[in-house]
Amino acid sequence: MILVFLAYKEYSYTNRQKVVETRIRTINNFIKDIDSDSKRVIYISGFRALIALEDYVASSGQYLNNAEELFRVAFYNGTVNGTEVKILENSSYSDYLGKLRIIADRIGIDIDLNVTNITLYHDSPWSVNVIITTHVNLTDKKGLARWEFYKDYNTSVSLIDIRDPLYSVFTLGRVPNTIRISNITDYVNNTNNDTTQLMIHINNSFYVENPLAPSFLMRMRGNFSSSPYGIESLVYIPELIEQGVSYSTIRSLVDYVLFSNITGYENKACNVDNMPTWFKMDTNHTNKYEINKLNYAPC
Repeated sequence: MILVFLAYKEYSYTNRQKVVETRIRTINNFIKDIDSDSKRVIYISGFRALIALEDYVASSGQYLNNAEELFRVAFYNGTVNGTEVKILENSSYSDYLGKLRIIADRIGIDIDLNVTNITLYHDSPWSVNVIITTHVNLTDKKGLARWEFYKDYNTSVSLIDIRDPLYSVFTLGRVPNTIRISNITDYVNNTNNDTTQLMIHINNSFYVENPLAPSFLMRMRGNFSSSPYGIESLVYIPELIEQGVSYSTIRSLVDYVLFSNITGYENKACNVDNMPTWFKMDTNHTNKYEINKLNYAPC
């Protein structure tokens, strides 16, 4: 009888160990799924929140004084200035957390994922890094195991194909311009001073990196200072004229120079060979766009 009793106890203990081991493995896999899903979720919510903010700038005609805080609210709640936005419907981070709780409940887990901070900053001229700082509590409903930890989830969100708030504000939404990276590197042909490539760049208002220019987040705030993550385009003036947008005919057509009262760009190149009469380029940019290869008169 003693042998039978001991064998039963050993069998029962072994079974319990297997149950606990299986349960722990299930919850560990659930935690790994959160890790892998987070990058995708943060990218979708982050990209759509940036679009929502730019839409708000375009509709209000005003830059954002508190762009980062507005981003946090849009990203988490799906609202901008207290109003729900359609592009974030069922795509906010809180929506994701709600779905996560439903999935956790189905497998017998109580989850409390508390977001303590949302950080947004440039990690390149063409993207922003979004970091979600969390405090996570996971408890098995049967009381077999419990996890508690702090973790940062983050991903890099592309700015490509998002509209530039500078164009939206200055042109009152009449001439929107999406951020597209230029693949043109040689603007003026050395042999015959052919400016075809430069005109293609201007006609499409493509973007290039330039540390003299403001970054995307600075553009959202109406800050025209220089940034190591600066980007800029050259404004296609005929489109402004066609849409009835008033502009200064004596300023450079570099977007943040034309669309602001920033100083330090007063010296310009005018009457540039092989370029339209409306073309004016400040001398801070003549080397970058190879205008120095062409004949021009100082304005």
